[in-house]
Amino acid sequence: MKSSAVVTAPGNPPKASRDPGFSKREAVLDAATRVFLAHGYEGTSMDLVAQESGAARRTVYNQFESKEALFNAAVERVWRDMPVVSIMADDAALQDPGLGLRKVGLLIADFWAPEQAIAFVRMVISESNRFPDLAENFVRLGKMPALRALIDYISALKDRGLIKVEDSDLAARQFVGLVNEPLLWYRVIGVGAVPSKVRRHQVVEEAAATFLARYGAKGTAAAS
Repeated sequence: MKSSAVVTAPGNPPKASRDPGFSKREAVLDAATRVFLAHGYEGTSMDLVAQESGAARRTVYNQFESKEALFNAAVERVWRDMPVVSIMADDAALQDPGLGLRKVGLLIADFWAPEQAIAFVRMVISESNRFPDLAENFVRLGKMPALRALIDYISALKDRGLIKVEDSDLAARQFVGLVNEPLLWYRVIGVGAVPSKVRRHQVVEEAAATFLARYGAKGTAAAS
């Protein structure tokens, strides 16, 4: 994780941190994410982030009081591109479990498709032994809000009688596992290429079908 190569932020297309459309905070976060991925947590400094962003060191400290605060904000920014949290506002998804699960599954699969997203996970894993709070904050600030949205969605389907689930938390984690096991974890350890769009769709279709075969309520379109 000590490479000097610059890596763009997960889920985001390359965008110059000096773009006048960026706020100072966004410019610093954009640069910080690249620096964390290029140098790891230990190798990142506020000075490096300031240099990468083109901002004064004082500007970086005015926005973020410490490297830990900067990392936490970068985590939140990375996961901001996981739009699963919007699923509860999708009326069609609330009426059709198959449709909703396919939407959620594709959002998850597409979020992890870029190599940069995998690099961020690797960085957190590789540094977490020396900095235990990294993994905890990555889960608390990033993964959990997205997972909570899926749990709430599954609970809403249950309340509508569209699925039969006793433990929404467990069911949500099972669905995520059905998507991530074929598409994500082998890549994290450096095995396998970026899955094609066709492959991602295939995995998500099978995940939704498997989930509904177990939890779909009889007599509904979801269970047919």
